[in-house]
Amino acid sequence: MIFKRFRIRHGSRHLRARVESCVNTILELDNYLGKGKIRPEIIQQFEKLKNSLQYVSDDSVDEKDIDRIEEATNQLLAEIRMSYGDDFPFSPFDGEKH
Repeated sequence: MIFKRFRIRHGSRHLRARVESCVNTILELDNYLGKGKIRPEIIQQFEKLKNSLQYVSDDSVDEKDIDRIEEATNQLLAEIRMSYGDDFPFSPFDGEKH
């Protein structure tokens, strides 16, 4: 029983870390590109999400919602890469695609 409970909590923290990664990636990209390059409404939504994460309990995180946030992040990154072409130098980290 203890291990099962730990595994569930560990998984939830992993899901929250995935959301935090998306949020931080977009906000860092906004700083990198300069204010106004990403629509302000999008940045405001990510800032609200970042501020609200501290109030989200581990057991209320749904993986489907996380998948949607990751997909939106990846779409935004793809659109920006298309706009800047192959010379797009921003990389939030070295590793796999977000």
